[in-house]
Amino acid sequence: MNRLVADASPAAPQARRGWTRRVGVALVVAGALAALLTAMQVSMLGLRTAKVLLAAFAFNAFVSLMIGSSIDLGHAAATHAFALERRGPGFRLAVYVGVVAMAVVVGVEAGVALVSVVAPRTAETFPRAGVLWVAVPVTIVMVAIGRERERMHLRAAQAERDAEVRKRQALRAELSALQSRTNPHFLFNALNTIAALIAEDPKLAERAVERLAALLRFALASGKQVWVPLADELAATTGYIELERLRFGERLCTSIEVDETLLAVRVPPMSLQPLVENAVLHGVAARRAPTTVSVAIRRVGHGHGHGHGHGHGHG
Repeated sequence: MNRLVADASPAAPQARRGWTRRVGVALVVAGALAALLTAMQVSMLGLRTAKVLLAAFAFNAFVSLMIGSSIDLGHAAATHAFALERRGPGFRLAVYVGVVAMAVVVGVEAGVALVSVVAPRTAETFPRAGVLWVAVPVTIVMVAIGRERERMHLRAAQAERDAEVRKRQALRAELSALQSRTNPHFLFNALNTIAALIAEDPKLAERAVERLAALLRFALASGKQVWVPLADELAATTGYIELERLRFGERLCTSIEVDETLLAVRVPPMSLQPLVENAVLHGVAARRAPTTVSVAIRRVGHGHGHGHGHGHGHG
């Protein structure tokens, strides 16, 4: 029996993971930039005490977050204004560097404005030019690294989604192929058999109609399902065998061995019946002697259920 495995990856958890990853990268970049700015201020201003260092780091963290927010807003505005997706890499790089530089200026000036409210004297002596001189190239490099990492993650996620889509398409195609293997002549032959039985054995004809209706109902319902219990698939297959036995009589013999612990295992619908139908078509219908169609369903390997259907001719 063909084994098909389908995994569904909901879009909402993927979106949450992507958003969490972006926030994490932004916080790491902001923290690293704040640490670099603090270290630079320690060398330039001679900061020493833990309280002053903590205040400087808090200030720089605020500046870094302002820079990050300004970069996101500036990049979104530039993308819309200049249609960056349709521009060449050189133009996109130039615009992006300009956005980052402007974001650094905005972030530093916002920080200085905050300091001027809290401590005006400190704001007057703040080495704005030195901070900008260092912060602009450092921010460009760090943001570029962060964006590249994010781009790689997005590419990997997209490749994974594409692979999943291809896998599902292949599984659907295989499942459709299995379902389409049901011989269209089977319905015609079954109806002829039932028509002949109506006069000879009305009760048997009624039973055959019930079996045919159940089989067709299962086949139609299977088009809306990906998995069904093995017990349902086996019931449809035995119904098919019973109908074919009305047609072939003693020429069709069956041997069915099923591990009952596997009856709840979920399998693709219409995956066993086409195998048995193929055995009947090429084994029983092709010869006059009694032919046994054997079906064995047993557990093989590490917990997987496998089914085997085959026909044997006995003279």
